[in-house]
Amino acid sequence: MSKPTLTESDLTVIAEGTPALDPFPTHPWSREKLLAAVLDLHLKAKTKADRDAFQQALGAIQVLDALIRLYVKTNDE
Repeated sequence: MSKPTLTESDLTVIAEGTPALDPFPTHPWSREKLLAAVLDLHLKAKTKADRDAFQQALGAIQVLDALIRLYVKTNDE
């Protein structure tokens, strides 16, 4: 049985369906733009709510990174 794979479109749908990522650019999928926006929030965070939003978004990115490692084909494969 072959391992399922995810595409950039799949990652976009997953990111768009993640409430912690609602305020951030998720379409089209660009991990770099998403991470830059989340890190920008971290740098500009003034309130506990901002810091909490940063932590939640960072956690969501970590989950997406795990999905990428497991289910997105690279040129090496």
